[in-house]
Amino acid sequence: MAASDGHVVLRVPGTNYMIRLSCAADERDLAPQVGRRVRGIVHAKALKMNHAAGGGVFVEPVDGHPRIVQGRVIATDIGRNRVLADVVVPMWLEVAPGQAASDFATGQLLNFYVQSGATFTPVA
Repeated sequence: MAASDGHVVLRVPGTNYMIRLSCAADERDLAPQVGRRVRGIVHAKALKMNHAAGGGVFVEPVDGHPRIVQGRVIATDIGRNRVLADVVVPMWLEVAPGQAASDFATGQLLNFYVQSGATFTPVA
């Protein structure tokens, strides 16, 4: 992980991914974690989510803010209308207006565009 200007860059081991996310944590608090494995929660707002018939799990672009994402549903949170999906890293996705988290089942493949402002919240 690298941190600067209110953002973090998550480097996913074994891949070329360098996912840039907004971070509410103070950079000074993140300093001991820079360059090390970190734990945290990634949250994003999905624009219209679609069921996908095939393909793999990916985030585009490989280097930068997530824009186009495809992954598998890990869990749903009906009460908060969100989906947890494995999209290279686990990511909580707020479902788009007019859609419901209950429309998606564990194991389903889905794809969507991500609204700007995906965030990372470090956890101890």
